[in-house]
Amino acid sequence: MRAEQMNLGYIGLGNMGGALASRLQLSRELIVFDRDPAVTERLVALGAQPAREAAELAAGCEVVLLCLPTSDHVHTVLFGEGGIAEVLRPGTIVIDQTTGDPIATRAMAQRLRQQDVQMIDAPVSGGITAAQAGTIAIMVGADPGQFETVQPILADISPNIFHAGGVGNGQVIKLVNNLLSHAQRLLSLEALALADKNGVNSRTAHEILMASGGRNAYLEKSFGPRVMLGNLSPGFTLGLAHKDVRLATDLARVSGVPSLFGGIARELYQLCIAENGAEAQVDTAALVIDRWAKTRVVPQDGETAG
Repeated sequence: MRAEQMNLGYIGLGNMGGALASRLQLSRELIVFDRDPAVTERLVALGAQPAREAAELAAGCEVVLLCLPTSDHVHTVLFGEGGIAEVLRPGTIVIDQTTGDPIATRAMAQRLRQQDVQMIDAPVSGGITAAQAGTIAIMVGADPGQFETVQPILADISPNIFHAGGVGNGQVIKLVNNLLSHAQRLLSLEALALADKNGVNSRTAHEILMASGGRNAYLEKSFGPRVMLGNLSPGFTLGLAHKDVRLATDLARVSGVPSLFGGIARELYQLCIAENGAEAQVDTAALVIDRWAKTRVVPQDGETAG
């Protein structure tokens, strides 16, 4: 069956899943489900068809997309009590857009293969704004035939699609990306605190770093436009950042790859969680570093960065 003829369903309509599903819905009819009726209704208001249960959605679709917090959640949706694996028809394709554990994903794909259901992974990077704009990067783990089938569907989310190799490889490179990204945040904030403590305020330091060899994606896309102005709410939590770094360092451990810097980043995020809670926004890490260093990298009480 051609991609444009397939019935599509999307399960998991949180911050990222909702943005991806909304983008997909611009060009395709979509059946949607989330445990939170409020987020489901937002998609329904844009024209999606609601499902009462995940299994109801899965039974009527040739392609089921998932975007959930962890691979454990994916496993529960697939194989838990009332899981959708019980109703998936032979030939169905499951596209997992979760930032998950590639080892677990490969095991789930193998289990589904026994009932002639295909599972691939297609996590994304770029944030909610990029998802809404249709410019987000999509990293696909699939065999060549599967990739050819799903590419037109994923292209309706974004043209920035990369085939990383077989199933699980999309999540491998997503964890590599997030390890770099999350560690970069902490190192950048530490460096800015060092500048501030020694007389170079964060606005000046940012301007100079952006013109120098220390320039990086965090300084460019997060600190300058948001954090320097006191906006610490990118829509991503400390708990999720810690989860990503933990999965990356776990993968390094089982792969026999040193991950010294990754391990330090993981523990620093754990310290931030201990202070602020797992549900706090990830950039509140800047407040923790400010407190430790006795600096004012982040403006407070309506002030602007110096």
